[in-house]
Amino acid sequence: MMIKRDPGLQPERTALAWQRTALSAGVAAVLLLRSGLLHAAPLELMASGCALAVAVVAWLVGRRPGNTGAPRRVLLAMTTATCVTGALALAGLLLH
Repeated sequence: MMIKRDPGLQPERTALAWQRTALSAGVAAVLLLRSGLLHAAPLELMASGCALAVAVVAWLVGRRPGNTGAPRRVLLAMTTATCVTGALALAGLLLH
């Protein structure tokens, strides 16, 4: 007798977490873009691009059907882009 696995709400919680990540990265991208344009700061503009990339990838991962997380390479790319975003924003603050 085969017992069907009940996934419960875990896939939904995972999808919502990715959507929150996309939203927060999108807000960071907009704020960095605004600041970069107002102060003509190229580092902040580059950080905005990285944050936008994180937002797009997170949104796409959150939209996957039967969401159980992201592949390891996607997580590595997201982590790298997030670290680069932070480093560029910090460099922009320190050099400004």
